[in-house]
Amino acid sequence: MIYMQLLGSMSTIALSAYIFNQHYISKKLFCLDKGFNKLSLIIFFSLLSILGTYTGVSIDSMAPASFNKSSLIDLKPYAIANTRPIGAITAGYLGGPLVGICVGLIAGFQRYYLGGFTALACAISTIVEGLCGALGQKYSKSKAINPKLAFITAIIAEILEMIIILVLSKPFNQALQLEKIFALPMIIMNSIGVLIFVYITKDALEQYNRIGATEAQKALNIAEKTLNYFKKGFDKDNTKKIAKIIWENTSYESVFISDTKEVISYYGEYIDFNLLNNSLKDYYKCPDYKIIKYIDPSSETIENIFFAIPIYDENNLELVIGLRIISETFVDKYFILFVKQLSTLLSTQLKLYKLNKIANEVYVAEFKALKAQIHPHFLFNALNTISSFCRTNPVKARELILNLSSYFRQTLKRQEDFITIKEEYDFLNSYLSIENARFGERLKVNINFPKDLLNYKIPVFLLQPLVENSINHGILPKPSGGTVTIEACSSNDNLNFIVKDNGIGMKETDLKKIHSFSTGIGLSNVNERLKLLFGEEYKLNIKSKLNKGTSISFSIPKEMKV
Repeated sequence: MIYMQLLGSMSTIALSAYIFNQHYISKKLFCLDKGFNKLSLIIFFSLLSILGTYTGVSIDSMAPASFNKSSLIDLKPYAIANTRPIGAITAGYLGGPLVGICVGLIAGFQRYYLGGFTALACAISTIVEGLCGALGQKYSKSKAINPKLAFITAIIAEILEMIIILVLSKPFNQALQLEKIFALPMIIMNSIGVLIFVYITKDALEQYNRIGATEAQKALNIAEKTLNYFKKGFDKDNTKKIAKIIWENTSYESVFISDTKEVISYYGEYIDFNLLNNSLKDYYKCPDYKIIKYIDPSSETIENIFFAIPIYDENNLELVIGLRIISETFVDKYFILFVKQLSTLLSTQLKLYKLNKIANEVYVAEFKALKAQIHPHFLFNALNTISSFCRTNPVKARELILNLSSYFRQTLKRQEDFITIKEEYDFLNSYLSIENARFGERLKVNINFPKDLLNYKIPVFLLQPLVENSINHGILPKPSGGTVTIEACSSNDNLNFIVKDNGIGMKETDLKKIHSFSTGIGLSNVNERLKLLFGEEYKLNIKSKLNKGTSISFSIPKEMKV
């Protein structure tokens, strides 16, 4: 009969679980990073525990005929088989140690206030039960809600309650008689009650996340909406527009986007950039789909929780998208499915952006090179030089005509993205033969390409713009002329190139401008193509001293050989 009475009391638990897990209420109550919502959890579960005490079953009314009721006459109605532990255990399991202990204290004090020879033991055991619930969740392998684990935790907590009652309640014989009546029913029914409450909560959260995942599928039109912005690059304004699109198509409080150094932009509720950037420092060392968080210094207890989504280009981390979530309990299989799909989609867009940019840069570089090479002024100078040799040195003039035709032929037929160093060597010789003829003794050129490197491939139009830069800006302004040296060598897995001259050099201020690549189309194109093709570490390295000369060096991986 006592089982049926306790089962009747559990209908209140089921109703409470339903109310608790209504979308708006559970969403707000589970926002554990805010002190107000922890307080809400404490109030809710405290009321649930106190209600469990008042809906309990009087032992006097349920004792069997053989039980000595006269020994309990002074205890009525304070020896109660109750469902109070359900609120305390569930509070600890779902809300954490602070919520569990506070609920235990409140409900325990209320039970102690009612009096009876088990009052102190019941009060202490309620606190212990709240702590047990929290420990059960804390030491679980996953932060996700697990009804089976909650059930086992409840059994352990209830057994501890019975032990505490036996140890602290006096006289011992009466405590033992009470335990014979309500120990087993309370252990079984309260554990089932915790199981039911937690299961309903888990089911409600999964349903909520399932709906969220369904909405997220629709929200994957983010990809379509952000595609145009991905094409434009990742400056602050552009990434903020991307963050806004993600925020508008999901239900997260805020969204941030960072590169591999710091947060670039965000949209939504306020984010403390300094604290978030500090939290991201460790994340950059080992990026993955995982939670990052920081404590709000204004309260020292409020946690700001973000789920970080890495966006890769091949195996290189390029961007991190952070979604601010209410609680770690919302990170379930549906959420993980959504963020992985989002990451894959945006990573693909990033690759397309990089490929399109590389193609565009190659096109621009080729166009600029062709424009410079077929420029009427260049052609006029070349033909003028040839015409002068026609009178003084016809053989040389014929040689220059052949070199000029070879130069233009190689320029116009270049459709490949990569050519061998041997082909680049021949191309440079054609170009330099014309320049040497124009400037005579004022220009000397040394090319040193080891034979074992000639079959390696390098990007087209890579060395000629650098050589042209050295001639036009280093050697020609110098009255006495000078020498341009072009060298290639190999080290480990890289090919190393250097183009240097002993021309006029440049001032420190001019060198800084060059390093910013805000001037000089040729250098800027080469530098951008190197970074896009091979990575940031493969950019141009420029050194110069006034009246001493300039050197431009770079390395590329030994990726292809014919």
